[in-house]
Amino acid sequence: MEETPTDPELVEEGALPEEKVEPALAAEAEAEAVSPSDSDPAKKPKAWMAVLVVFLKLILLTPVYGVVAVAAFGAGIGWHYFEKSAALDISEVERLEVGALVRDMNGREIGRAGSMHRRLITREDIPVHFVDALVAAEDQRFFLHPGFDPVGSVRAAWANYRAQGIREGGSTLTQQLARDVYQLEGKDADRKLSEIAAAVRIEKQFSKDEILVHYLNRIYFGSGFYGLGSAAMGYFGKEPRELTVDESALICGVIPSPSRYSPLVSESLAMEYRDQTLRRMNESGTLSDEELEKFLAGATPVVKTREHLIERGQLRYLIARIEKELRASLDGLSVPVKSLDGLIIETSVDLDLQLEAAKLIDRHIKDLQGGNEGGQKDPTMSDDLEGAFVMIDNGSGRIVASIGSRDFFRSEYDRATEMTRPPGSAFLPFIYATAFETGAFTPESLVFDAPFDNREMGVGSIGGILGEWSTENPENRWEGHITASNALRYSKNSPTARLGLQVGLDPVRRLIRAAGIKSEVKEEPGSVLGGSEVTLTELTHAYTVFSNSGTPSPEPALIHEIHDAFGKPIPSPPSPHPQRAMSAKTADSVAACLALDVAGGIIKGKSGTTSSFTDVWYFGFNGEYTWGTWLGRDSYKPIKTLAYGSELARPLAEKIMAGKKSNDAAVPVAASEKQ
Repeated sequence: MEETPTDPELVEEGALPEEKVEPALAAEAEAEAVSPSDSDPAKKPKAWMAVLVVFLKLILLTPVYGVVAVAAFGAGIGWHYFEKSAALDISEVERLEVGALVRDMNGREIGRAGSMHRRLITREDIPVHFVDALVAAEDQRFFLHPGFDPVGSVRAAWANYRAQGIREGGSTLTQQLARDVYQLEGKDADRKLSEIAAAVRIEKQFSKDEILVHYLNRIYFGSGFYGLGSAAMGYFGKEPRELTVDESALICGVIPSPSRYSPLVSESLAMEYRDQTLRRMNESGTLSDEELEKFLAGATPVVKTREHLIERGQLRYLIARIEKELRASLDGLSVPVKSLDGLIIETSVDLDLQLEAAKLIDRHIKDLQGGNEGGQKDPTMSDDLEGAFVMIDNGSGRIVASIGSRDFFRSEYDRATEMTRPPGSAFLPFIYATAFETGAFTPESLVFDAPFDNREMGVGSIGGILGEWSTENPENRWEGHITASNALRYSKNSPTARLGLQVGLDPVRRLIRAAGIKSEVKEEPGSVLGGSEVTLTELTHAYTVFSNSGTPSPEPALIHEIHDAFGKPIPSPPSPHPQRAMSAKTADSVAACLALDVAGGIIKGKSGTTSSFTDVWYFGFNGEYTWGTWLGRDSYKPIKTLAYGSELARPLAEKIMAGKKSNDAAVPVAASEKQ
């Protein structure tokens, strides 16, 4: 009888036939069990180590057992993560926050606050070719796998290896959905296994069509578009059901890297991944060779005109402003509102005016940059010029329009509420109001217009234009004794400086506080000539005292009413009732000083220019509204040589107001006087 060798080295080298491995290992284990080493506790091997040795030998020596062992080990890990995923709330998949519906003063929808600007869709909204493109681009075995796809993962790994980079992802659509819903984090392997387990549970709960809808309502498509509804409208101005094949392919091509592949970010990359998706559709049989050639040869233009981008940016800006105000209002309630879902927000915004004003600001700045006749660009007018506009209802304080950025996608900085700048001569009405309130001055009082060394004021240059505190214009005329009314109407800085020093800063400070200006008034003489910084919104608000007979409007706000999901009003925290800032006589006197009889009627307003020509302003008012306009640069650089509010800001305000009907029939037009 042939003797069976039991030398471990022979076993490890594969010298034994496969059918004799097991008896050899058993014999070895038995020999170790009766070994003299057992008598020494210090040398006795631990049980788990013995099991591990046997397990490893089984894997190394027996292919069949190795496969079984690895499969069992993998199944154990999978079961562990699957059991762990039982703690997940599977209903979260369909519980997508829709946010609060926001409407303008005419009931027109502006958007939704608290919903990432989504436009929710149903299965019927998704065209067949979009599903074909999505599956071809992201998950070719979507309708076959149970949530994860080992075959697809291997294929993606091989494709990435051949491309020497990441060309395909290994996650299924369901895994991507799980990642988005549960915000899965952690190290790569741990997160991936948790993701797979969650995907399997999602597949057990929802049909493939339901998973598609949840996926397409959630994921990010770049450029601020969450969900297919938002992406289709944002990129192509269409509902999803209206998309063409190549448009669907372009949107699906964005998914792997939305911030890079968005056609609004890189048209070339968007087209490259559109073509990749089209080719995969062809490989999968959902696109014929003829269709493929046709689409590859053509362009897929997106809607990205300047006006479209401005309009979309303004909607985004308004929603951000309104959501901030909404959350602050709800936080003040005795019974907290936990979710914005289902709320209806009625605002005072005139959306048509908001959008048209934003376009006018952009065009106005472009015209200024156009420079000389013949379309030559003015070298002093670089592309960083910005503008802002605010309009307030005099009676309620409600904001009718608020534009804080020329292009919200380029800059989200809100220059209507966050930026503080010196208003220059736009501050003068409050100096004269303070003087009139004392009773020592009236609009007919004489003030002295003569050279005034501004070293006494601490601002501006020593000589030249705006140096001796003359009028805000290049002529720089001195007129001697003039009425206070004319000094204010024509921005005569020299007599105003003398008047301000005589009245004093403290009375001025008290008056403007009562008018609604919260920004600090610096303890320096130049503050009487607008040297202290304010926001556009607060100074516009302060100007309402001149229309309201001395009492400012309530605090500016965008939200008019908040309703719950059942239409029941949600009361807002009470706001303080505004107190009188000046007498009706004073307010009416100042308003009369600011009235100009020009072609088209009477206009009331005041422009402003800073001494360094960095900021220009215009504030106007009538019986219904008060509005303010600002132009300048974030860099504090001069707008241009001799930039005046009367020449730059006022015409812009007049263009905007020309399209807004008011109770005052006058339509502002450019006047010859420089203010």
